[in-house]
Amino acid sequence: MAEAIFEQLRFTRAYTLRALSSISKEVVDVIPAGFNNNIRWNAGHVLGAYEQLLYTNTGETGQLSKDFIDFFKGGTKPSDWQEEPPAYEEIITLLEQQVEQVISTYEGRLDEVIPKEMKLGSFEIKTVRDMISFNIFHEGLHTGLINGLKRSLGK
Repeated sequence: MAEAIFEQLRFTRAYTLRALSSISKEVVDVIPAGFNNNIRWNAGHVLGAYEQLLYTNTGETGQLSKDFIDFFKGGTKPSDWQEEPPAYEEIITLLEQQVEQVISTYEGRLDEVIPKEMKLGSFEIKTVRDMISFNIFHEGLHTGLINGLKRSLGK
């Protein structure tokens, strides 16, 4: 039987990909008034967060380069980019592949303690399961931002 956390991960990613599927390439880089980032940044940030938080904190090797992650890590914004960011299509492809990569890497390891505990408010991240759970929550926040960007762009 599949672990519930993996089913939640699949559900959340499918929802994110549905939100991203109806967006034309012409608007992925538009930053509407009141926003700091665009749709491409939010999609890349979701992708990079799993690598930056989950893989790095468990000592595993992910699929993204440091340069890729640097475009989308917390505190960055497209107006600061000095180089061309990864293509939107590449981000979508990597998002489609990432869930099964996470599952194959961490299946049977959900209760494994991560080397460096993290605390976000009162939520303590001690295990791989906790980290995946946080990433699912985080992805939902950014999918909400993507939907807000779409609405503000009339999409």
